[in-house]
Amino acid sequence: MKWVTAFIILLLIFQTESTNGCLIIYLSDGKQVLIGNHEDWFAKDAAVRINRPSSGKLGSVIFTFISEGWAQGGMNEKGLFFDAAHTPYQEIDFDSQLKDYPGNIWQHVLDKAASVEEALQLIKEYKLYDLRESHIMLADGDGNAALIGVDHGKVTIKRVQKSNLVQTNFNPWQPELDNSPVCWRYESAQRQLAILPDATVDNVRNILEQTYQESLTVYSNIYDLKNKTIRTYNKQNFNKVILLSLPDIFQYGDCMASLDSLAGDDDYWKTCSPRPEVAITIRGNVINQSTRQPVSFANIGLIERNVGTLSDQDGSFELTIPHLLRNEAVIFSSIGYDRQSINLSSFRSGNLIVSLKPNSVLLEAITIKATRSHKVKRLGWMGGKDGVLPLDTIQGGGAVALLVESPQSPAYIDKLQVRLMYNSKDTLSFRLHVYAFDSVLQIPGQELLSREVILKESKRFGWLRFDLASSGIVVKEKKFFIGFEWIDDSHTRRKMVAGLKEWERWKKEQFEAHNEKVERLVTKDNNGSEQVAYKYHGNMMNWAGFTTLPPFTGLMVETGKSIETKALRTFERKTSFGPWKELDSTLNAVVTVLY
Repeated sequence: MKWVTAFIILLLIFQTESTNGCLIIYLSDGKQVLIGNHEDWFAKDAAVRINRPSSGKLGSVIFTFISEGWAQGGMNEKGLFFDAAHTPYQEIDFDSQLKDYPGNIWQHVLDKAASVEEALQLIKEYKLYDLRESHIMLADGDGNAALIGVDHGKVTIKRVQKSNLVQTNFNPWQPELDNSPVCWRYESAQRQLAILPDATVDNVRNILEQTYQESLTVYSNIYDLKNKTIRTYNKQNFNKVILLSLPDIFQYGDCMASLDSLAGDDDYWKTCSPRPEVAITIRGNVINQSTRQPVSFANIGLIERNVGTLSDQDGSFELTIPHLLRNEAVIFSSIGYDRQSINLSSFRSGNLIVSLKPNSVLLEAITIKATRSHKVKRLGWMGGKDGVLPLDTIQGGGAVALLVESPQSPAYIDKLQVRLMYNSKDTLSFRLHVYAFDSVLQIPGQELLSREVILKESKRFGWLRFDLASSGIVVKEKKFFIGFEWIDDSHTRRKMVAGLKEWERWKKEQFEAHNEKVERLVTKDNNGSEQVAYKYHGNMMNWAGFTTLPPFTGLMVETGKSIETKALRTFERKTSFGPWKELDSTLNAVVTVLY
């Protein structure tokens, strides 16, 4: 079952969503207030951003990723700290009187609040969307601390009374949500605190050294809230400290420096690059202009960029766009509707309502005469060499398309079949696409369907067969693409990210336990920094956490190209409106046409 492992690795590559660190340690003894934390993520371009004090704003230092831009955690000049830990997704019943904050609310907290109490007052008037999949810790130099999270759909605040506290990836109010209220890191930290409970930098560093994850921990921090210093250890190197001291750090101005650069050059601050602006996040709902009903699974994204998503069943969506793409337009589209474009420069704040107008394209009538009066042709490929193409993408809107050529046009699509390598969903849903062949760019072009066709099946593997005779699909072009788009909600995609992180942790544990099936792989990135990964040479189903992963799907492909498959070109895109990329494989799919 090597294909299962390959499938998960591909999923890891495709993801782009951000998740905050999953270990936060709070220690206070009246003299010292210390915070230790790990940032675990698949991106490796971690950076520190300086926000100098200005009129009406406190100075702060925040940690981010160059590819993302928003505050993952940090501290301001008054010693106010925040960080987040990823938790199981929950919907929140927000009061209708609350407002949307037009930006990153936690950066706003660092800009304005000098203490935990002031921070809690600031956030009272806003909808805290981040809490749907995380809880937040706030702490200040006076030893005040609070956890902000969700208890049965309601935002809840818990004051921290203890001298020490350890938080990981479970909801402290509802730990039963993920059936795993304590992870190995939690237990390890608690054991060490029982032996050495003192609030010292050495104790916190010792805990961090024992609890990092080789394949995921990007950096680790120790915040000293009274002395307003941050000790950072990049990529698990606890022998090299990057020391950040407030307010001294503000002398370098508003700028951002990668942790790789700081780890290699203590004086890098003197030449660090200007601070880029933060990413833009838009939220809203897509509705039918005529009926005002939600448009489920609408494609949303930037043209030819791997930035996109799908609306959920209720039409709601959330999309984060890098600041460098702030001048581009966001496209909203769904089969059967006119496409709509919204320029980001016109977006301010609040919940964006996007009304899609149903198009008036009429299906052209076609008459299928007696059996002997038309010809039948099967187009596509049925071969296979145990290759797998994951159709599930973390962002949503990913699709795969196979180029076929009919002997004659117009042609009527009668039947369709596609081969599953694996499926763990109770009900598998595809959105069918028929794309024109763009002869100039040699890629899938204009959508030829004028109404949505959803294909559903419950098979676990093998050929899926669909009768499309009643769909009335007529293709006027001889060359066209038959395409499949996986559709699922954002909650499932978030769960997949969390599950994949647990899979990485399990492999590391197995390697350390001398499991011969786990191999440790060490490579170097462009900066010469070592990257560690673990490869499992076995059936992924041996992992106990496999059953907790959200259901996923893999389609069969024949790897490589041959004389027979050269013309049957297969393309994929990673997200809505993302660029098409040709694969060195052939999708196992067959479309039957009548002509």
